[in-house]
Amino acid sequence: MKEKINSTPVLALPDLKKRFEIQTDSSDYAMGGVLMQHGKLICYISETFTDAVINYPTYDKRLYALVQRVKKWKHYLMGKEMIIHSDHQALKYLQSQTKLQQARHSRWMGFIQQFHLVIRYKKGIYNKVVDMFSRPIVNASIFIKNNSIMHESYIEQYAQDDNFKNVYATLIQGHLLEELDYHVHNKFLYHLFKLCIP
Repeated sequence: MKEKINSTPVLALPDLKKRFEIQTDSSDYAMGGVLMQHGKLICYISETFTDAVINYPTYDKRLYALVQRVKKWKHYLMGKEMIIHSDHQALKYLQSQTKLQQARHSRWMGFIQQFHLVIRYKKGIYNKVVDMFSRPIVNASIFIKNNSIMHESYIEQYAQDDNFKNVYATLIQGHLLEELDYHVHNKFLYHLFKLCIP
């Protein structure tokens, strides 16, 4: 899979004379983005949020993700028009806002005003590529600290999942499987400290 993602049919070389597009998204705990040109993927990124950003409201997380993507790829974007696609409709009106709610909004707006941005709304169902990058596999410590982003349905699904049902049943009965690097914490199954998703 790694080879396929990094091979030429997927990643293209940038043409600095042509317009770039960014697709950006964020989840409760991470953000992702792709840089594209003429429908071809140039590069992509996925990052988990810091503890402070995890507590931001949804709008702020989406705006923060947008600003971070522009910062990451500013060497491609400076001096030319670019299109940013987001599935958060309120960001479409970002540049027409007259009152900013937070001091961080002022800082972020000061930065992005250096660029010629066109922000377009893209429904989530059409934003699947970047959606995948905004939901990376994360270290279990993030989940332990932030129980609000746990998916309670996983606990019930472990019993039916072909990959996890035997391991989960064994661990729930109190037996150890240290040689397989699995453990259960708060009824959630982890492998090498990463949450198992049924």
